[in-house]
Amino acid sequence: MKRFAIRAMGRMLLLLAIIVPARAADAPNDREALSGLKTTRAVFDMRVPDRERLIFNLELIKETLEGMAAQRVKPQMVVTFRGPGVRLLTREQAADEIAPLVTELKRMGVRFEVCTVATRIFKVDKATILPDVVLVGNSLISLIGYQNQGYALVILM
Repeated sequence: MKRFAIRAMGRMLLLLAIIVPARAADAPNDREALSGLKTTRAVFDMRVPDRERLIFNLELIKETLEGMAAQRVKPQMVVTFRGPGVRLLTREQAADEIAPLVTELKRMGVRFEVCTVATRIFKVDKATILPDVVLVGNSLISLIGYQNQGYALVILM
């Protein structure tokens, strides 16, 4: 009986020795893309027109930031808002899920900007914009400036 148990235990250990490293090797990672990088810079051009897409994209940015940090790369991120979605950045519209996500991401180091041109076009009172979002003159100028500083452009619609 002891021999059977020892053989069974040996087979289990052999099987584990084969399966565990194979699964670890298959774990998704971004090693190739992040090879040699200690930091990254990204500017997100956020042009979402509705609440659901805005929340989805903010959660995606959070997951991206956490994924880079887990792979030992420090991301620098800026999110610029333009288009009709600027209406969603008011204290009244963002109170439920949007404002807490913006605040959390800001605490994680993400900078948020909203285009003053868009607030004018879409008739958003600048005084009602979330306090964690910085008003800039023109988000297109911001996008041009950040790209010229080496930030990768990510378009979210």
